[in-house]
Amino acid sequence: MGKIAKLLLAMVYSVVLPFIRKKPYRIILYYHAVREEDLEAFEKQMSYLASKCKVVRVSEILTAEPGDFNVIAAITFDDAFVSVLKNGLPVLKRYGLTASIFVPMGNLGQPPKWDIPEDSLDRNEVVMSKEQLADIDKDGFEVLSHTVSHCVLTEQNDRRLKSELSESKLALENIVGHEVSGISYPHGAYDCGVCRAARQAGYLSGYTIEPRIVGSHTDSMQIGRVSVSPKDSLFEFKLKVSGAYQVVSYLRTVKKKLFRRFH
Repeated sequence: MGKIAKLLLAMVYSVVLPFIRKKPYRIILYYHAVREEDLEAFEKQMSYLASKCKVVRVSEILTAEPGDFNVIAAITFDDAFVSVLKNGLPVLKRYGLTASIFVPMGNLGQPPKWDIPEDSLDRNEVVMSKEQLADIDKDGFEVLSHTVSHCVLTEQNDRRLKSELSESKLALENIVGHEVSGISYPHGAYDCGVCRAARQAGYLSGYTIEPRIVGSHTDSMQIGRVSVSPKDSLFEFKLKVSGAYQVVSYLRTVKKKLFRRFH
């Protein structure tokens, strides 16, 4: 489904949302890079979040109290790129916001080794170093796992799956000096076996890229997140924060059920 189709569906669904959803609601956003040319747009997005949402660490999304806000939000960054450290985190600090960063431990201080489309600017990024991760942890940002090699977990045998999950957790804990309780699944790839292995490795929460609102019914190892980018228009960003993009997840589920029924 293309970007314009998703936007139109979200716009239609946003009209219905106020009548079917209880407040407050909880939502997790996920970014990748924050480049210098995107700073103005990113700052507008953070200003909006600061005024409209209670922003918490992603590990607190299920338990945080809303206070005076109708929205509880968590900001996450996959891949721990240095551009997030240099450009994104200073903006968050100015607005008094926190964030959670998911780290591919086998790439520290290096460009990404995993497959990235040739036309993607992420190929020019560098993953943070041990020292940088320790510093952002001390600054109050949450450091979590994104496996060792950023592989597709559903394609790994049991031994490789266990090492990707356990070794990344242990290595991060040695850097920050405390427990690392969460993981985001690279490429959004997970299944029941991956979730079970993550629990066995000691993770308390697992994060997907399904654009779902977080609720009391949410499986702690299959917590949805909404993809955002500094390149999103402010209108599109507000739609995403509203939870309207979860309609895309609903349609995917319906499509799968229909496929199974008729094939």
